[in-house]
Amino acid sequence: AGAGIGTFTEILVRDRHRVDVLETDPAFVEHIRTRFSGDDSVSVHQGSLTDPAALAGIPEVDSVLCLNVLEHIEDDVSAMRNLLERTRPGGKLVALVPAYPRLFNKMDKAVGHYRRYGRGELIERLERAGWKVDRVFRFNAFGIPGWFLGGALLRRSTPGRSLYKLFDSLVPVFSLLERTLVRGAAGLSLVAVCRRPQ
Repeated sequence: AGAGIGTFTEILVRDRHRVDVLETDPAFVEHIRTRFSGDDSVSVHQGSLTDPAALAGIPEVDSVLCLNVLEHIEDDVSAMRNLLERTRPGGKLVALVPAYPRLFNKMDKAVGHYRRYGRGELIERLERAGWKVDRVFRFNAFGIPGWFLGGALLRRSTPGRSLYKLFDSLVPVFSLLERTLVRGAAGLSLVAVCRRPQ
């Protein structure tokens, strides 16, 4: 849901999953159609997650992957509810969203975010849409200083090449520390694992 250029679609196809892609941006839709042309395991659909008609052509699915999408949708609860309607009873939703409303800054606005989520707020919205939330954890603790530095202190609309390069060079160290020390207790993003009740 909100497939972008198909990066995660590629991973799912490689793992032999059948994938229905929904994307709103016409340029991305065309890119994905070209990228997976001739691959019967991928069906591409264009439309908004808030429009039930856009999802009507998608058969019921076992799982929904929705990464960095819901924060771009003003009526996110409607999008969550529409995804629930296309998921089989017992099926899963994995949603990744930006965390900590206090970190909302110029960079969020520049990329079209309506919000950053608090943990309780995310759970409440998902449950209002009908999902049963099994667990929520934080991810990317070491992105917090960079987001705060770039957007709040330096007041940039993008982190800038220098911050990207610094972060990328430190990813191996950050990954090790995140797995061994932080363990989901803090992070620039929240990950919710949910299921549709039987």
